[in-house]
Amino acid sequence: MIYLLIYIILPAAAIIFGAFLCREKLGNAGKSIYCVLAGGGLFAVAAMRFEVGYDYILYANWFNSLRLMTDSEIMAWSREKGFALPAKIMADVFSDFQVMFVLIAFVITLGIFLLIHRRSALPWVSVTAFLAFGLFFNSLNFMRQFIAAVFIAFALFYVAKNRFFRFAGLVLLASAFHFSALLLIPFFFVMKIKLNYISLAVILAGSAGAYIFITPLMKIVTNYLYTSYDPITHAEAASGLTPVYTIPFAVLFVLAFLLRKMLAARNPHTNTLLMAMYFTTFFSFLGTAHGIISRLALLFAVAPVLILSAEIYVLVRDLIRLTFKDARKKAWACGIIISLVFLGLGGAYYSFLLDDNYNGVLPYRSLHERERAVL
Repeated sequence: MIYLLIYIILPAAAIIFGAFLCREKLGNAGKSIYCVLAGGGLFAVAAMRFEVGYDYILYANWFNSLRLMTDSEIMAWSREKGFALPAKIMADVFSDFQVMFVLIAFVITLGIFLLIHRRSALPWVSVTAFLAFGLFFNSLNFMRQFIAAVFIAFALFYVAKNRFFRFAGLVLLASAFHFSALLLIPFFFVMKIKLNYISLAVILAGSAGAYIFITPLMKIVTNYLYTSYDPITHAEAASGLTPVYTIPFAVLFVLAFLLRKMLAARNPHTNTLLMAMYFTTFFSFLGTAHGIISRLALLFAVAPVLILSAEIYVLVRDLIRLTFKDARKKAWACGIIISLVFLGLGGAYYSFLLDDNYNGVLPYRSLHERERAVL
């Protein structure tokens, strides 16, 4: 069970170093140091992995094929050009496909930690959520789509500012890595809807209707639009995932919705993030009917999971400080809240990863294992 240590060390280190470096008295300097250290650690884990993630071998084979492809064949290739062209350049310069995974890990990690450093109220909570909600492990598998999701995470902050063209520009850039990002264009207007009990009821009714008709809709999509995911040859397009993947997203959405007014006082982008969290939950839930649809949740998930988790934590912490004047009662209340948070995140982490080999990321193998296999 030694290989499990990496999955225990990552969240433990995120919390321990964060509790020390993200203290208020250290200010922005402590947060910056933490982001550099945490980002460096996750980058190293992602960049040095070997055969971790279901798509690892697929991407390695693409890299080897690109070396033999002409420029015209590259342009005719069905893979998005934001991925294909840089991969072709690397294939022409380097002989080892691992360099592609190093670059992908760098792009994703840089984007994630720029987002956390600029937008997170408490970076260690965001990093812990990044791990516990399975997003880091998604990045080891759905690599092109995750790069697209990172660009979308930045684009979402232009919704509240009513900057459609900047939003659309980032979404188009995201689509250069995964075509599914284009789905976000109309959501610029959808996410401007003020979320309250009435609008939520209407959206839930529409979502229920979508769930009822998702099976015939999927037949149309896979037969005419997205034919590469034929239900006969791809089981994930025909069968659903377990609801356990949806529960953590739903819990975070409900908490954020109930606290939305107080969160909005702290963060002007709360409504956008809350809507993005809803659609993360919605598409994850649709994935219980057809697993492939759950991948659309990834496009919405990055910003709301990372930012709302930290905002809720800080809000609850500050409420406890204001409510309890006695130091002992305050400590007990904080202890209970923190224990519940860790219990919830730990349960999600276990369900996502250790109990179900989420995205094929178990066991972790490094390049050292590759060298041993060669020898």
